[in-house]
Amino acid sequence: MASGDAKAQATLTGEGEEEETTISRRARHTIEKNDFLSTYASVALGNPFHPEDNPEGIINMGTALNHLMDEEMQARLQERDGLRYDRQFQHYYDLSGTKHVRRSVADFLKRRFCPERNVDPDNVVVLNGVASCLDALGHAICDPGDVLITPTPVYGRIFSNFRERALVDVRGLDTTEQTDAEGKSFSLRPDALESKIRELLGEGKRVKGVILVHPHNPMGDFYSKTLLLEILQVCKRYKLHVVVDEIYALSIFQDPETFVSTLALGSATPDPERIHFVWGLTKDLVLAGFRVGVVHSLNKDVITCLKRISTFQCTPSIIQNAAATIMNDKEWFDGFFLPTNRRKLGDAYRRTRQRLEEMGLEVREGKAGFFLWASAKSFMKENTKEAELELFDAIFKKGVYVVPGSQLHCVSPGWFRLIFTIPPEKLEVGLAKIKSALDERRK
Repeated sequence: MASGDAKAQATLTGEGEEEETTISRRARHTIEKNDFLSTYASVALGNPFHPEDNPEGIINMGTALNHLMDEEMQARLQERDGLRYDRQFQHYYDLSGTKHVRRSVADFLKRRFCPERNVDPDNVVVLNGVASCLDALGHAICDPGDVLITPTPVYGRIFSNFRERALVDVRGLDTTEQTDAEGKSFSLRPDALESKIRELLGEGKRVKGVILVHPHNPMGDFYSKTLLLEILQVCKRYKLHVVVDEIYALSIFQDPETFVSTLALGSATPDPERIHFVWGLTKDLVLAGFRVGVVHSLNKDVITCLKRISTFQCTPSIIQNAAATIMNDKEWFDGFFLPTNRRKLGDAYRRTRQRLEEMGLEVREGKAGFFLWASAKSFMKENTKEAELELFDAIFKKGVYVVPGSQLHCVSPGWFRLIFTIPPEKLEVGLAKIKSALDERRK
């Protein structure tokens, strides 16, 4: 066991503890886990850049939010049927998702994710955000100390969302910048996954499942249908659950027709009762503040468990109703919002990528999401995590927050995740500040 894992285990069991404390060991485990993304997001939120009111503030190119469609979504919600108020919203409702919203979600998923397959509303649970969905799934499919594997680098809170309350031991399957036979870096291989499973089982670990982010964060890529099925077959051999986070599935700006959701695999799906699909409104509908997350599962026990604990993680019914209105507006969403968003994402991605490459960064090809995955190794004194964090600090001192790859569990130093979907005027200032930091390093 790694030293950090051993310390966490000792904290949870109370091993070697004698001092008096006012909180539980579980609570201390939660607060002692310092979360880089949450910490710096809070700093940026508390000191936001403004060209006149706060020019020394922080430009947040680290938190994955899409501001490119803010006006369009605001205008739609301010129409008469958007955030409509009704007396029924004052009273109790089905906390796991009203019948109306679960039907709307099921119809939306069929329309946008799996046109050839029906989606049963009884297999859908609505919770307050995708983070809550992942936390709840950790509770439903794992006991404390059980292991889930996820390919890394990956969005850092994938670890936190399963660890902080469900006490799941999330282990990374390292991928690297070395290119494969197809010329792709950071590639996931089914044989590497199987080796990791066997390694952990050999150590006596209780391996319960795999977490996939599809499309991927931070790579901005997605898995082919062939690779998905190969990964699912590996998991079937070991009777593992697979949690598939598809939160960026409708934010694909290049070759969207080649994306295959796990919902669309249909009869080809290996061990379907152990596959759990997760999606939400935070990214694809630019509604992070609504806190609407969705779990779809064919496992009746999992769905029953999630419905029971939805009491603690529910979305207000007035918000559910507004979400249903947006999803049901096929003409507006399919005909206007989705294509407009994809066009804006693609334009912003290409402009930002060109600027970064002109600065001397190496940018990995992306197709989806709000971020670029870029290497700044040529601006580091040495190829180490410490040098990477030193460069992060130099950029942060200029007033720009970007995420260093080591905080996304990347084992290849020098990679950074940069968000390109902030307001364009802030993006220009942020890129100029990054260039200034790099120019000083170049000198």
